[in-house]
Amino acid sequence: MHFGVILPNYGAESSPAAIRRSAELAEELRYDSVWTTEHIIVGPEAVDPYGRVYDPLVTLGWIAGWTERVGLGTSIVLVPLHSPMHLAKQATTLQELSDGRFALGVGMGWHKDEYDFMGVEFEGRGRRADEAIRLMRALWNGETSFHGEHWSFENATSEPIPSKQPEIWVGGSSERALRRARELGDVWHPSRGSDADHVGRVKQQYPELRTIPRTSPENAEAMLGAGADGVVVQFPDEASMREFARRYRV
Repeated sequence: MHFGVILPNYGAESSPAAIRRSAELAEELRYDSVWTTEHIIVGPEAVDPYGRVYDPLVTLGWIAGWTERVGLGTSIVLVPLHSPMHLAKQATTLQELSDGRFALGVGMGWHKDEYDFMGVEFEGRGRRADEAIRLMRALWNGETSFHGEHWSFENATSEPIPSKQPEIWVGGSSERALRRARELGDVWHPSRGSDADHVGRVKQQYPELRTIPRTSPENAEAMLGAGADGVVVQFPDEASMREFARRYRV
């Protein structure tokens, strides 16, 4: 059973000190992992809570330097807003510098303003992300050529090759997200849009699919009862984090 902690790298009260306290406590209490959230630039409807966000990958690189055991992950990175070659390099670097503790949680995003601000087409983002995941895996395998609809290369080198490929945790609750998780990912990592009933139906249909949703402390038990293989929890404070660890014997 996997138990993770969402870090306060976003929201009005986010700060380096708060992030550090949460990560240190997660390591102390023997949680399996800590997770950062991504938004880059948002419009008015997403300002609360995504107007203030510390970059998820840079934050995890910082955490990797002063933690020893706890896993590190993104919940989630908005893949269509990144160059997959650059993202593959960042993921490899985090994986190697953390001694194999990194997992790349990926999602498509829902906030069209963010895409518009960055000059990225909103429509078709899922298809581009599927190709991006395939490209990243090709680079992690040491392949020197790749031919896709959006990206292609020949006789290319991108080293180092990760000693162990980062797991890819696929966010989203749609049928396309489930297909992506089953075909291209290692874990299905739903958040908004999936309650315990939905998780239970998916696990009945695909019992082999590792499922670790992002949820709240009060909904964790229902998710686990529905068949989830763990939960990544957003805690309101330190006391609830400690109580959860005691309750579930993390």
